Amino acid sequence: MSYWAQEQPFTNLAHNAARWRVQIKDAPFTWDEPLPPMTPDGYPLSVPDGAWLDSFLIFTARREHLPRELFLNYDGRGKMTYVGGGELTQRLPGRDRLRNLARDDALTLRMIETDSSDPIRNIRLVEQDPPAAAEFRRPFLDRLQGMQVLRFMDWMGTNNSRVRQWQDRPRRGQFGRSELGVPLETMILLSNTVGLSPWFTMPHLADDDYVRAFADQVRRDLDPGLAVHVEYSNEVWNTMFDQAGHAGTRGLALGLSQDGYQAQLRYYSLRTSQILAIWEDVFAADGHRVVGVYAAQAANPWTSETILEFGDARRFADVLAIAPYFGGGLGAPERAPDVQDWGLDQLFDTLHLEVETESRHQIAAQAAIARRYGLPLYAYEGGQHLVGHGGAENNDRLTELFIAANRDARMGALYKRHLGVWQEEGGDLYALFASMGGPSKWGSWGLLEFEGDRRPKWEAVQDLLRR
Repeated sequence: MSYWAQEQPFTNLAHNAARWRVQIKDAPFTWDEPLPPMTPDGYPLSVPDGAWLDSFLIFTARREHLPRELFLNYDGRGKMTYVGGGELTQRLPGRDRLRNLARDDALTLRMIETDSSDPIRNIRLVEQDPPAAAEFRRPFLDRLQGMQVLRFMDWMGTNNSRVRQWQDRPRRGQFGRSELGVPLETMILLSNTVGLSPWFTMPHLADDDYVRAFADQVRRDLDPGLAVHVEYSNEVWNTMFDQAGHAGTRGLALGLSQDGYQAQLRYYSLRTSQILAIWEDVFAADGHRVVGVYAAQAANPWTSETILEFGDARRFADVLAIAPYFGGGLGAPERAPDVQDWGLDQLFDTLHLEVETESRHQIAAQAAIARRYGLPLYAYEGGQHLVGHGGAENNDRLTELFIAANRDARMGALYKRHLGVWQEEGGDLYALFASMGGPSKWGSWGLLEFEGDRRPKWEAVQDLLRR
């Protein structure tokens, strides 16, 4: 739900707009100028003298799927204009008509005036006038057909989350959700609309009252025919995230181990069990709907053993989950000077070998652990992991090779083989990461790059779903 996301799920195209930025006339672009007083929903109460406020409404250049004419509706009084990828064509009370320009530039809203007694608020950028009553765009819903579970990790802003209390949660009507995340009501509505089980990742700092309130709202509003997957944060084994550091600090403070990493994993297990105990208490007689997820590092079976053997994990665990990515080692800085000169044939030969050997062995080892604990093995994420890291992300030749590989028909065949290996070795449900995203030096994660795309990874998954 970042403002630069390629995917546009909502009929309100401004749903994940960037936060406001004050820009001083004739001064360089900045994110750092202090904001004026704001409404509780994140709208300015005034525009500073000699300045204006900007927000990226649509950042992606891929807008061919949107009509040339868009409508921005709002409450309150004031004046806005549009720069970059959009231009104002008509201004009426509470509604601006604008042109969606077909060029590589963000469609940026510029607030020039707002009435402090009746400020501009409740901004909705829509494709038609009057706007559609539905919350979600039909092409987005159609792309979810055939899936089973929606993992809302990114929609919840899980990694490095600052959410602690229920009052900190994202709320409907807030502007600038690119940094806030998606309201729980919206995630429940999507799950109900498409009939898919939600997979929620509880913020690592969230207190018990937050967990209980979250669970209670899900119990009340989610379709009673749907299960709900519950996970504590995301990749708490992965030291690159704040949640890992938090778990390590708490684990040592509680004396769970003298070893910092073991203490980290044990705290993760402990907190997961505490959270699942709350969820099952809230769901009471329907506690069987709660699927308790314990996640570990795919390449390190010891992490799975450490997590599952500790405390009440045996009582609450319904699933062991890993992320069986392949190809990640090819982007390491020590390999980049060699890999950058490979052709696609050599790259795919190497990837196929990894899928059939190293990756297969990892899956088999983790499936054996899951069976020993009487659990299915899920993939909380997975797919190709062709991306430079540790400085290699700045290697343009490496990035170009990896992007070309993701667009090659052989990547579709490789996905089918990888998912075949996953099943052969005992893997169960697989949450592919991710639905849509443009390629860059930071990776080519999307099954699709943009709306209307038909990339090999997407076609492979659709073929498997039709079987």
